[in-house]
Amino acid sequence: MGFLRTIGLGALILVAAAAAGCAAASDPVLSRCGSDYTCLRDTMFQYRQQAAELSALAQRYELEAQAKAREMGQDAEQVVKSREMAKQLRAEARQADELARDAQRQLPHNMKY
Repeated sequence: MGFLRTIGLGALILVAAAAAGCAAASDPVLSRCGSDYTCLRDTMFQYRQQAAELSALAQRYELEAQAKAREMGQDAEQVVKSREMAKQLRAEARQADELARDAQRQLPHNMKY
């Protein structure tokens, strides 16, 4: 009975390790940079910059939609398109921000950036 329990525990550890390896391989930041901390830092900054630019662009589209809504009404086609574009850009900004956080989590805590 002890032998079977040992084999079962070993198999469980092996499956958990394989699952963790698959999760790490699907991470776009880790697969591109590996353990190159300079690459991770640069990637983090690039994603942060992209998130900031996308957020600013989304804000411009939202302001444009508000101005057009005053002129043409809330349901005008141009207003709806501007608001949809702002919504899409905000979603992309959130995704870029999450990728930046993923890269930052992989950096050593004592690394200056």
